Amino acid sequence: MSPKPDSAAVRKLGILAGAGQLPREVAEACRSDGKPVFVVDLEGAATEWASDFPNERVSLGQVGRALALLEREGCDAVTMAGALIRPSLTKVRFDRRGLSLLPRVARLFGHGDDRLLSGVADLFEEHGFPVIGAEAFLSRSLAGSGVLAGSLSEQDGIALGRSILDALGPFDIGQAVVIADGRCLAVEAMEGTAAMLERVAALRPDGEKGGVLVKMPKGGQDSRVDRPAIGPDTIRSAVRAGLSGIAVEAGEVFVLDAMRTEQLAREVGIFLYGFGP
Repeated sequence: MSPKPDSAAVRKLGILAGAGQLPREVAEACRSDGKPVFVVDLEGAATEWASDFPNERVSLGQVGRALALLEREGCDAVTMAGALIRPSLTKVRFDRRGLSLLPRVARLFGHGDDRLLSGVADLFEEHGFPVIGAEAFLSRSLAGSGVLAGSLSEQDGIALGRSILDALGPFDIGQAVVIADGRCLAVEAMEGTAAMLERVAALRPDGEKGGVLVKMPKGGQDSRVDRPAIGPDTIRSAVRAGLSGIAVEAGEVFVLDAMRTEQLAREVGIFLYGFGP
């Protein structure tokens, strides 16, 4: 395994990019710092923004191609960012290197998402590409502590949500819950936070208000992969679900496009809160 470089020492970063805003923000932060990047667009999940950077689209089973591209581009470290819907193993198209790793990959598919992503990170590190968490390049985007927007309420709901997530963490289920009136309305599973909030909105009677989205990393989660994030779209989804606010773990959850996110929370009248460990 290669020694893990400090983010400042990385000469060129490879971004294994899934969906959402996080990989784009990593790429833009690196560009602002004068650090070149190469985007490995996984299954086209990075959408149109990847065209602003050197990039290649790679299928999930094309391990050999991904490694060859990173080597060709002179990347000396990678970060894994963005959401991916886990495909059926039978639908993954493997290249020769991927096929050689099939027994190992099949075992990883038998576990939860965190174990799977950690295993993928280990694979890249074994081939000479240290995996660095996205927070190394986006430290200013991690949630601050205290009230970030609005007027704090739902403290009992926040406490209950944290307790539920602490209990579920070892089972690698999800990173978010919705609490209202002392009840857990929803637990995030593989569908992600946005889909969970849509489900909450559909469940609640018209006009029903109140409740909080609580989001934090799973206990023992591999810090190299899958750090939770919220952004402007999360605010909009919370409003559609009738929630009073969003609470996230300070220093552990990304607030993407933070100024816009906080301003939008103020405009729509919900709170945004960063709680301590």
